[in-house]
Amino acid sequence: MNHSEKIKELIEAFLILPGVGRKTAERFVFHLLKTPPEKINRLSLALQHFNSQNFFCPNCHNLNDTATLCPICQNVNRDHQTICVVADIQDLFALESAHEFHGIYHVLGGVIDLTEGITPELLRGQELLKKIQNNNIKEIIFALNPDLAGESTILYLRNLLKNLPVKLSRLARGLPMGGDIEYADEITLTNAIQGRQEIK
Repeated sequence: MNHSEKIKELIEAFLILPGVGRKTAERFVFHLLKTPPEKINRLSLALQHFNSQNFFCPNCHNLNDTATLCPICQNVNRDHQTICVVADIQDLFALESAHEFHGIYHVLGGVIDLTEGITPELLRGQELLKKIQNNNIKEIIFALNPDLAGESTILYLRNLLKNLPVKLSRLARGLPMGGDIEYADEITLTNAIQGRQEIK
């Protein structure tokens, strides 16, 4: 079907979202055509605000409303000597929803994937190293997906941190091989955190 240029432009904009193909993007656009203008304006303003106020915590790199520390890093009741290392912010949110982990986080910004051009230098491994060296960190928990990229990243980080006096552990195998932390249910995540294993 030949759409107008404005419709094509909007369809292309929706295609940047993960899991959204052309048919789904078209469905979104046609839904918006039937949506009252005030609701579209609300969506537009929210996107503009998100784009202009996209802050990250300077300590853990969690998404934050301000350029200061996020609520997790500011919370004095959390265990600041235990760091849970995650690949992305979505994994942080998933683990927080389980309400089992009470330490702080370190968002790597991805995992090593040479086929995608993601090398160790593009991750925040060196920042993690400095964080451990400059603070009294007792344990690092690797909460990465149990797949080849996750395992490669854990191996890299383990070698990077091997000379530091810090306990290294990983989530228990409550997570299936090849699974995504982001989509795991709360009970699975709770069991994985409680049954974490030390890496030797």
